[in-house]
Amino acid sequence: MNSVVDRLEELQTQLVAVVADAFESEQVAELSDAEQLRLLDVTGRMQRSLEAVQVESTVQVRERSEGLRGERMTTAYGCDRPADLLRLVLRIDRSSAHRLVKAAGYAARVRGITDADFLPARYEAMRQALNAGAVGVAGLLAAVDPIESSRRRLSPEALVEADRQLAVFARGEEGDRRAADAATRLSPVPAPDELAQLAHVLAAYLDPDGAEPTDDLASRERGLWLGAVRNGRVPMRGELLPDVAAQLDRLFDSLLNPRVEPVAVPPGVHFVDSAPDDPLALLPIDDRSRPQKMHDAFATILAAAARGGELPDLGGAAPTLVVTVEASDYAAGTGWARVDGAEAPVPVRVAAQTGCAGGIQRVLFDERGRIVGLGTSARIFNALQRRAIVARDGGCIIPGCTIPATWCEIHHVDDHARGGPTHTDNGVALCWHHHRTLHLSDWQIRMRHGVPEIRGPHWWDRERRWRPVRKRRRSPRPMRAGP
Repeated sequence: MNSVVDRLEELQTQLVAVVADAFESEQVAELSDAEQLRLLDVTGRMQRSLEAVQVESTVQVRERSEGLRGERMTTAYGCDRPADLLRLVLRIDRSSAHRLVKAAGYAARVRGITDADFLPARYEAMRQALNAGAVGVAGLLAAVDPIESSRRRLSPEALVEADRQLAVFARGEEGDRRAADAATRLSPVPAPDELAQLAHVLAAYLDPDGAEPTDDLASRERGLWLGAVRNGRVPMRGELLPDVAAQLDRLFDSLLNPRVEPVAVPPGVHFVDSAPDDPLALLPIDDRSRPQKMHDAFATILAAAARGGELPDLGGAAPTLVVTVEASDYAAGTGWARVDGAEAPVPVRVAAQTGCAGGIQRVLFDERGRIVGLGTSARIFNALQRRAIVARDGGCIIPGCTIPATWCEIHHVDDHARGGPTHTDNGVALCWHHHRTLHLSDWQIRMRHGVPEIRGPHWWDRERRWRPVRKRRRSPRPMRAGP
C-alpha cells in the first residue's frame, strides 16, 4: 500500500493538472458568484487539511531535533532549529515557520511508558478539530494562545473543558448538531478572530484572578520602535497597552475627516448668503487613504504635544533646523535641510514647514563647503499671535477640512525666507497635511487687509476666484431699529 507521502504526491500531480487547465481555459473568470465562493471554500478546506499534516510532521521534526547535537534531524540537514528547516523545505518566511513550530507544541503527543500508545495532546480536542480541517494553524493558535497564557492558574478539568468548548465552536457545531449542512452551504467554520474572542471570554471566566498577571506581562512586553530611513520613510512598529491604544484611537477619531465623498446641498428650500454657484456648497473630496490620514493625524498629535508646553524642555522645545545648503540655493528655496534627530536630509520646503512651528537655525555654506552664514531667525509665532490667528480662522482654512484650530500649525503666507513678517497679517491656520502639501496643490492663499483669502483648483472653482475664508463663527449682530 502506498504511503501517505506517495498518495499526496499523486493528489498534488492531479491538482497541478486541474489548476493548469483552469488557468489556460480562463475558467475562474467565467465562474458565477456562487461558484467563486465555492472555489474559495474548497481551497480553504484543502489548505486547512494540508496545514494539519504539516503540523503533525512538524511534531516529529521537533522531537527528532532534540538530544545530542550530532543526532538531531536539524543538524543532519544543516540547520540549527526546526523553524529554519521548515522555512527551507516549505519555502515560507520565518514568522510562518515559528507559528508552525508553536502549533506543533500544542498538538504534540507523547507515548505512554507501559503500552507505548499515544497520550492525549495538550489540547487534544483542538488537535482533532485541526486534523478534521475545521481550523488551520491560525485558528489553532487564536483559540489556544489566550488559554495557554493562564494555563498555570487553571485546573486540569478547566483546561479540558475550555479545549472542548473551543473545539465545538471551531467545528461549527451547536451541541451535537451541525450548525449548517455542508452539502448545501459553505462550511460553518468560524474565523480565527472569532475563536480568539471566545478564548478570551473563557480565559476570563476560568481565571478571574488572571487580569493582574496579564497586565503585568503586557506592561513588560509593551514597546515602540523606529527603524532606519528607507526610501524617505521611517518604519515604525510596536505594541501598545489597550488603554494607550484606545486613547490614540480616540484622538484619531477626533481628527480624521469623515467626508470622503462630495456633500451636495440638500434638496428643498434653503438659504444662501452668496451666489448659488458657490463651490463651498460642494465640499471637496479628500483622496487620502485611511493609513495616510492616520499618519497625518499622528503627525498633528505630535506637533500639538510639542506646542503644548507640558513636555520637558528637550522634548517640548520647537525643533531646530540646520540648513546645510549653499547660500544661493537656500535663497532660491532649493536643496536639502537637516532636522535635529532625523537621520536623512529633508527638502528645504519641509524644513520651512517645521520652521513655521519652531525655531530655525541657518548654517549656510558656499560651493567649497565654507560656512558663510550662521544665525537664528525669529520666525516663530508667539502664543498671543497664535491665539489671535486661530480665533480669526476657526480651523484649517482649506475648504472641507475639519481639523480644529487648536490642532493646526501657523503658516507664513509670504515666506519668511523671502522677507515675510511673523505677524498676524501674514499667518494662517493650516492642518499638518495641508501645510505640508500646499506647494504641491493648486490651493493658493493670500492676505487682504489682514484677512486670508483662498483660491482653489479648477475642479473646485471653474473661475478660480479669490474667496474669503468662512471658517470663523461670527457673533450675531444686533438688529437696527427702524426709522
